[in-house]
Amino acid sequence: MSRSRTGVTGGLALEVLTTSEGLHSLSTDWDDLARESGASVFHTAAWVQTWWETFGGGRDLRALVVRSAGQLAGVLPLCLERTRSGARRLRAVGSPEADYGGVLLRPHLSEPVAEFLADAVYADRDWDVLWLPQVPETCQATRLLLGHLREKGCRVVERQSRCYRVRLPPSWEEYLETLSRPTRKRLLQKARRLLELGARTEHADDCGYGIDTFANLHTDQWARRGQDGAFVSPGAVRFHRLLAGALAARGWLDLWWLKVGETVQAAVYDFRFGRSVYSYLSAVNPDGLLRLSPGLVLTLWRIRAAIEDGYADYDLLRGHEPYKESLGAQPDPTSTYLVGRPGRWRAWWYLALAPLRDALTRREGRTGGLRADDARMVTGEGAAVPRLSAGRTGAMMAP
Repeated sequence: MSRSRTGVTGGLALEVLTTSEGLHSLSTDWDDLARESGASVFHTAAWVQTWWETFGGGRDLRALVVRSAGQLAGVLPLCLERTRSGARRLRAVGSPEADYGGVLLRPHLSEPVAEFLADAVYADRDWDVLWLPQVPETCQATRLLLGHLREKGCRVVERQSRCYRVRLPPSWEEYLETLSRPTRKRLLQKARRLLELGARTEHADDCGYGIDTFANLHTDQWARRGQDGAFVSPGAVRFHRLLAGALAARGWLDLWWLKVGETVQAAVYDFRFGRSVYSYLSAVNPDGLLRLSPGLVLTLWRIRAAIEDGYADYDLLRGHEPYKESLGAQPDPTSTYLVGRPGRWRAWWYLALAPLRDALTRREGRTGGLRADDARMVTGEGAAVPRLSAGRTGAMMAP
């Protein structure tokens, strides 16, 4: 059962959802709020519900829902877990698989709802630290929430990172003009050569078969390099199977192949939501035409499709790799926040050890619950590292 209580601030009412059924009951209103507020696909009910169904075991769901005059005004999906150091951590549901995070609020109610949520979070005395990863610089709602927690004596530690986004002009010709002349010439030559070989793109209409095919291609690609890919664990495979189905049912899944003959040369696993297309994962055939950079060419063609469909952005998400800037992407700052509750020695210890923990886990090829900067595009022109390593799934408990 979900438990609920009513607040007194400006007629705002708080409900704390503690079950999957509670999350599903809110799906339509939740996704409408995400769309109206300009949030990302990672803020939607589909993403959060799928993550919880896959990785929620052993955790205590505490999704905070705020209504104003009966209308959904804010959502902050959290869960409680115990870390290996003994700290009780309240963490965002949906990460580290999500590339964007933060609180979801109705814009004209941001200030009162953020304060109301801060009061609710602080009133829950079960947690020592709060983890809010990958918050976009533009997400003022989360900064309002953090400001109110600071006023209550909480310590807030920030770690900055970046995502990369291509702002799409009205036409394909205008986009090509944003690329450097050498890059434009090289990409168009490779695209032309692939077309001469009979290259075509196909949409994966069967999402179940499509995601399994993509996972096999992606896994084979990274295995050839002696590395793990994004589908290394059974939990990760289950998450993406469920996610692909949920997004396809809403018309948000964009899974495409680049084929020459009947051979898949490259694939992209993208999402569409609001005015953005999100380039989440890509894969190439390690035995294919790598000299022609099929992965990069396919992404270029998907950018063209996004322009023609009227989207405002093609988001290449987190990780700094040269190919992103070569496609005209600009950095968008994001921040991960650790919030320590005042008067808790476990919180003090957890935050004090954060720099050492990050250094050690990066050395091990993981990030203690946060994905490292990752490369998800292989063009045949250099090495890259995958989105997830074996220890970096949503089921992981940070030290």
